[in-house]
Amino acid sequence: MRGVSLDITERRQAELETARQRTELAHRSRVMLLGELSGSLAHELNQPLGTIVTNADAALRSLGRDKMTREKFREVLEDIVAASRRAGDVIQGIKGMLRKEEGTRQLVSLNDVIAQVLRLTQADALAHDCVIVTEFHPALPQVEADVVQLQQVFLNLILNAFEASKDVPKFQRRVIIRTEHDGDSAVRACVRDFGLGLPGDGPERVFEQFFSTKREGMGMGLFISRSIVAAHRGTLCAENAKGGGAQFWLRLPASKEINV
Repeated sequence: MRGVSLDITERRQAELETARQRTELAHRSRVMLLGELSGSLAHELNQPLGTIVTNADAALRSLGRDKMTREKFREVLEDIVAASRRAGDVIQGIKGMLRKEEGTRQLVSLNDVIAQVLRLTQADALAHDCVIVTEFHPALPQVEADVVQLQQVFLNLILNAFEASKDVPKFQRRVIIRTEHDGDSAVRACVRDFGLGLPGDGPERVFEQFFSTKREGMGMGLFISRSIVAAHRGTLCAENAKGGGAQFWLRLPASKEINV
């Protein structure tokens, strides 16, 4: 009986250590991606803060000339409140990504997760002169996942696709993101760029720790992304695409619960 007890204790300790490592990995990923996204986050905050300042300044000038009606004053205040809430949402999102604890898993649609990430990366797409094409399956089964962690994965893949596009002519700079069924029990998402492609000696090397094709890269983004996907019982793989560029395939098991 003692041997069984020791075996259970060791197994429990191993499970706790695995959970700790997964939480730490997710936290490191959040911090790293927030650093890479600093430009986009600044843009996201500048827009609502600029709206607040502009409306408040206009209201003060109009009040000084006694030219603001009660209705116009209400409209200005409503715009300021809406912009303030938008800025608050951005800040709460940043705080949520920086929290160290493991998130709660829930039923989500990959289409919705990707759409949220694309809203956050609009400034990056413009900065790289990159066109985004989405091909979402209209009736995709949901997956059970930590939304923040899935966002991290797609943020990394999409930002990498933008980065890969900078060395090709502007007319070639596009990123295609599509989702699809993979049999009855899984869903897939593909992020494809038209850049210079992956290393010819092994595309899968990009998932190795500290391997990076970017001069300033840390070589951890894709390693962490694959670890997150694996923790969701999925797979993340890479290949050179026909016609040039690279594509990354993410596969996750579909939820057995009925989508509503």
